[in-house]
Amino acid sequence: MKKHILSIWFLACSGLAYAQTTPVNPTGGAVTIQPGTSPSTGQGTVQPQNPGSTPLPATSVSSADNDLTPALTVSGFKRFGDPMLESLIQLGLDNSPNLKAALSRLEEARIRVRVAQSFLSPSLRSSALITTQSLSQHRPLALTTAAPDELPRFQLNTFQLLPIDASYELDLFRRIRSSIAVSELQAQASVADYQAFRLSLAADIARTYLLIRGNDAEQAVFRRNIQSRDTTLSILRERFRVGLINQIDVQRAETDYATLQVTLKGLERARVELVNGLAQLCAQDPTQFSVPSGTLPTAVPVYPYTSVLPEQLQRRPDLVQLIRQNQVATAQVTLQQNSTRPRVNLVGSGGLLSGRIGPWFTPSSATYIVGVNASVPLYEGHRAKQTIALSRQQVQTAQQTYQQAIQLAQRDAETALDNLTLLRQQIDLQGQTLTLARRTEQYNRELYVRGLATYLEVLDAQRTILTAEQQLAQLRSQEMQYAVALLRAVGGDY
Repeated sequence: MKKHILSIWFLACSGLAYAQTTPVNPTGGAVTIQPGTSPSTGQGTVQPQNPGSTPLPATSVSSADNDLTPALTVSGFKRFGDPMLESLIQLGLDNSPNLKAALSRLEEARIRVRVAQSFLSPSLRSSALITTQSLSQHRPLALTTAAPDELPRFQLNTFQLLPIDASYELDLFRRIRSSIAVSELQAQASVADYQAFRLSLAADIARTYLLIRGNDAEQAVFRRNIQSRDTTLSILRERFRVGLINQIDVQRAETDYATLQVTLKGLERARVELVNGLAQLCAQDPTQFSVPSGTLPTAVPVYPYTSVLPEQLQRRPDLVQLIRQNQVATAQVTLQQNSTRPRVNLVGSGGLLSGRIGPWFTPSSATYIVGVNASVPLYEGHRAKQTIALSRQQVQTAQQTYQQAIQLAQRDAETALDNLTLLRQQIDLQGQTLTLARRTEQYNRELYVRGLATYLEVLDAQRTILTAEQQLAQLRSQEMQYAVALLRAVGGDY
């Protein structure tokens, strides 16, 4: 009969759903049995109430491993058509310690989900118990008798083999499933955080690399002008030697030549700092890292729309992370509400108990206990009420944080898009200015050769060309920077 009762008990344990570990301490230790159910049975949709102008999108919380962030956080940088840029971004993504730390945090969040889901799975605990107890001769008696003051000493031995203790909580009010939903949303927030860091790292690498290329473009301008001035200086020295010009023209040319060399050294120094910064972003040793000279990419990503679409902003990993955090706060409210409801636990223990080793394995040594334990909080100093109020306030905080973030995202995206539009117009005008400056310099040079103009006028025209070329290189570098900023603002790609 006892065997049948124990069999029915364990079959009931394996057939119940939605339970959580609840420790009990009957004789022989505590074992928790958690009837398992598929996490998919607890799926739902969490959509926080948002009074702001930009509603939070509803998303499924079916699985923490379901990455709802688009897998395009770094694909847009291929639009520049620069193989070196792509290789540097991949180098940084493969070796960045900060990115590895973000990935580790993601794995931690996924493990927490599995820990939360484990409360829906059965668990057993067993231990062996061997004790001996010697009762005092002066031990008190429950009933007063005429017996002498001293009683015979009594030795009590206990041998308990394979005690199996079990308990589980019936998830009648979905408290355990709410806890799992919170853990899954937290894991999805960690996924978005990881993707946001990938995008941030790729954008920083692209920005620094393009700054280096802009520096190379400016250096090319100065080297070209230095080479031209060097030729001009040689001609002026020869003309001075034969007495065609005075010394002041030679001194002006030498001063201008030295000034260009000083500026070029400043650009070289700035490039070294940029390369060292790029090495740090790519997790490389600066002493062993170098970037060969090159030119700015010829392809500039062109945004195909006249304005930034809200859908593209909402898929940004950092905004997805805020959406997840808002959903976590909303799920926490449900979890706190469910925690105030009654909790019902089934408890049981069974094993072999004997005072001697001999009859240990006989059927008569079997022992068991089964029962139901129900508890409900009556008064805790309004702790539960205040905890629910705190969770609701955290929902409001998360919603306002999201509204602020979406406004900043819109500002960043529109700023980058507007600057790109204006920069393209400015680059066209600067190109026209450079063409006019070169014509003016050529005209002044011809006049100087004929003796109709001074070298100061020629030098002024050459400086105008240098300034125009330098500004054109800087404008093209800025165009690249705002293209990177726009890619970052819309989530990594169009």
